[in-house]
Amino acid sequence: MINGNEGEKQTAVWGGRLKLFGMASILCLALSMVFVLTQSPPDWQRGLIAVVNVILLLAAGWSMMRLMEVNRAATTASSRYLKRMMLVMVIYVAGVFFAEFLFDHYAVTGILAFVVALVPALGVLGFIGAIGRYLLEEQDEYIRMRETQKFLIATGFMMVIITVYGFFEQYDLVPHIPVYFAFVVWCAGLGVASLFQWRRG
Repeated sequence: MINGNEGEKQTAVWGGRLKLFGMASILCLALSMVFVLTQSPPDWQRGLIAVVNVILLLAAGWSMMRLMEVNRAATTASSRYLKRMMLVMVIYVAGVFFAEFLFDHYAVTGILAFVVALVPALGVLGFIGAIGRYLLEEQDEYIRMRETQKFLIATGFMMVIITVYGFFEQYDLVPHIPVYFAFVVWCAGLGVASLFQWRRG
């Protein structure tokens, strides 16, 4: 049992870590996207960037779990959701390295090439599935409303960025980026939405 003073102390500690890792992950994600688009780094650097991003996101997710536990704000659905999210992040990174390794070192062609290319997508599909399952499982209407609001803000953020960038790309003002970057932008929008809700209390 955590007493009042100890609870407040742990809330401050984990709340501070959540803000730190959350803002660090958003900044690192943005900077890595700029670096990848402007510098064309080798595969090992791309892999290192992906690992750093995932570590920061995992740290933010763990801090959020601990903060919710200290404040007794964690519902069963939200705890499951955060654990699933951390799992699919690991699956995604492993999938990226697996696919990159096979395409770089073996002559993967035909149907097998499509199968290998789908491996990294499994993590993203798991991410989307975890979100949908969480919204179905969450029984607290207020929490579900806030999470839905967060997802809508992230979607709006993604649509704005992708639309503007698409027109820039149309007139050869910026380099081409893969379509799957839309999901990366959506994740960045999720971070922006979280900061927005945090600022509003």
